[in-house]
Amino acid sequence: MTVSAVAAVSVLSLSLAGCASGAGPAAEGGESTINYVIWDANALEPYKDVIAAFNEEHPEITVNIQALPWDQYWTKLQTQASSKTLPDVFWINEPNAGLYATNGALAAIDTAQGFDPANFPDASIQSYTFDDELYAAPTGYSTMGVWYNTDLFDRAGVDYPAEGWTQQDFVAAATAISDALGSEGVFGAAAAPWTGQETSYNTIYQSGGEVISADGTTSGYDDPGTIAGVKLWVDLAQAGVSPSVAQITDTPIPQYFTSGKLAMMWSGPWNANSLKDSEIADTVAVAPLPTGESDLVTTIQGGADAVSAYSENKEAAQTFQAFLGSKKAQELYGAAGLGIPAYNGVASSFTDAFPQWDLSLFSDQAEHAAPYPVSLNTAAWNTLENEYLSKAWSGELTVEEACTQLAAAMNEVLAAEKK
Repeated sequence: MTVSAVAAVSVLSLSLAGCASGAGPAAEGGESTINYVIWDANALEPYKDVIAAFNEEHPEITVNIQALPWDQYWTKLQTQASSKTLPDVFWINEPNAGLYATNGALAAIDTAQGFDPANFPDASIQSYTFDDELYAAPTGYSTMGVWYNTDLFDRAGVDYPAEGWTQQDFVAAATAISDALGSEGVFGAAAAPWTGQETSYNTIYQSGGEVISADGTTSGYDDPGTIAGVKLWVDLAQAGVSPSVAQITDTPIPQYFTSGKLAMMWSGPWNANSLKDSEIADTVAVAPLPTGESDLVTTIQGGADAVSAYSENKEAAQTFQAFLGSKKAQELYGAAGLGIPAYNGVASSFTDAFPQWDLSLFSDQAEHAAPYPVSLNTAAWNTLENEYLSKAWSGELTVEEACTQLAAAMNEVLAAEKK
């Protein structure tokens, strides 16, 4: 998630103040047209198959699907929520679901339409439950792994990541590759202040720290483990093993990796589709994240399908939402390589789609995953993370100073959520 996007959502609670939920008039004649908006253009074609399967059961409902770029998605959604013109069905994620649900913008799931929460991991259901009401149907979930370029490892004479490798092993490999190939513009690893989901959040939990307390009331950034988890990445950047913040701003990390200039990219299973067609596809491999001092190795986050509380075709929208949460739709989602389906027992539909890689590591790591850190208004302190951690990356503040100051600022935001 880009910081600019989450910052835009941070004012949603104010702009929605006073909005009342409620559906418009039902469509006449038994036929309905609904709009479905997602943030991934690569998912448009696969979802057309999902919609076709839905129409075999419900030919009376026409679904128009649209993908908005990620850097426009949340700003557009905020505007639509404020004017009660949200799409009938749209993708939501954990950092934003609470804000939209508690401001009356989401319709609670209607289980009468066929959606059964028992088919999903309880953690996924709880992520979208507020005041005992479930507001979205989980689509899939992601843990993180290390995508790496075997050619760069070979040329640098560095061993591939081995089972049970540690943070120290990772830092040593990244540094050795940068030392050997840095003159060619190759970096061993990459992270920036805004890449927490893929990078620093994971090393924070590996190091025994936390981003936010389990009850979502206090920041964990002044915890020694959290500081250590952030410091790992800042040290790599300041040593030139990772591109600088300015370089990553100009050239996103996935672009560094697919251009053969980055040896290791910490990221999720959603990269499988693009990497299999990339110019370096034959030299791409994937490994579990390294381990640290704790039993936790990764965060876990899942997306979901939500229905607008303002939809004038709410029944049709909730019928489609229930189908998206069916085993049939979830298997299509996995087989298309869109991610690990959240539906219990169908993860193999995703891993089987990419026989060249053992992607089961992503689902296997779920046993050692920390819940993705969120609160009611996650976007507000995501902005603070970028502000203070950027000062650590640049050297304006030490990592300890930046994290301690961030914790204090974040606690003020969290305290305001209770009012």
